[in-house]
Amino acid sequence: MLNISVPKDAAHVAPPELVMPFSRQARSTQSRIISPGTTIYFEGFRRSPAYRLVDGCVAISQALRDGRRQIVDILGPGRLFGLSLGDSNPCSAESLTYSHIEQLDENLEPAEAQQEIHLMLRRAQAHATLLGRKTAMEKVSSAVLDLSCQFARTSRSPKRRRVTFTLYLTRADLADWLGLTVETVSRCLNQLKRGGVIDFDHPEIVTILDREALMEIADVGSTCRSM
Repeated sequence: MLNISVPKDAAHVAPPELVMPFSRQARSTQSRIISPGTTIYFEGFRRSPAYRLVDGCVAISQALRDGRRQIVDILGPGRLFGLSLGDSNPCSAESLTYSHIEQLDENLEPAEAQQEIHLMLRRAQAHATLLGRKTAMEKVSSAVLDLSCQFARTSRSPKRRRVTFTLYLTRADLADWLGLTVETVSRCLNQLKRGGVIDFDHPEIVTILDREALMEIADVGSTCRSM
């Protein structure tokens, strides 16, 4: 059983950034590569071990009775997951690409667990605001910014700084994450492309051409902030 009790000096633990750097504190007991579409653990089943995502992309989701899915978070390298406080998994975890995960041992550092839980709560609050208040274009722009921070491959050109990243999510995944239809997601992405804000010659490779414009559309105050 994971020890995630809060240490006495937890108030002095610096709050994490919304995109966490690679964690080097948690000890692992097992490491494996999993294929796209692999369910790491299922919602409602007995609580799983905790994991660290070393590389790849994992979706955390909940399912409705009629089969509809709500993706509640997208995880990039360095994130911990499976830190449930109850006896069962509140969500399912599924790999969206080939992913390298490490199962953590039971003696996870309390401060590190506290940081990840803090991050989860902040992202959940931001996602609730996105679902409830943002327009379709704001949602898609926020998602592009968030994913670029987690999966960016930064390159420099003489004229401007561009950020290119792999979009591991399908249009259907984006729709399930943002509470939109697939058609609306595609329309918003194409509109951003026509406006010269982003570019993609391949659906899975996205380049941000004008980050300031994208931030303004997304209505966010800094580059790597949660949605």
